[in-house]
Amino acid sequence: MRPVPSGTTQGVTTNVTKGSEESAKSAAKPAEAPAKAEPAASPAGATGTVQVASNPDGADVYSDGAFVGNAPSTLKLSPGRHTVRVTSSGYKEWSREITVQAGSEVKLNAVLEKSQ
Repeated sequence: MRPVPSGTTQGVTTNVTKGSEESAKSAAKPAEAPAKAEPAASPAGATGTVQVASNPDGADVYSDGAFVGNAPSTLKLSPGRHTVRVTSSGYKEWSREITVQAGSEVKLNAVLEKSQ
């Protein structure tokens, strides 16, 4: 049998995966785009939102070791693991390791304890 180009209406669908070619006979109806079996990947640049509050207000907020502002603060972080740290003079450091998912919204409330 001679190969038939993808998208034709001759009852043969060609799927190319990682450089190999597979042919599968389809029903007598014209070839259609296959249904997606996996959920769509996150759009490029997708982030999750992390809102950070502190008691006392105004504490320094760090994400993955970098200063990002003072609490209360809203962070837009890429999907994956991150460390959020909150510090204020005269108080013990507060930190949490979180996993951010694209489109997620998380609220963190850092209650700082006075240092001795």
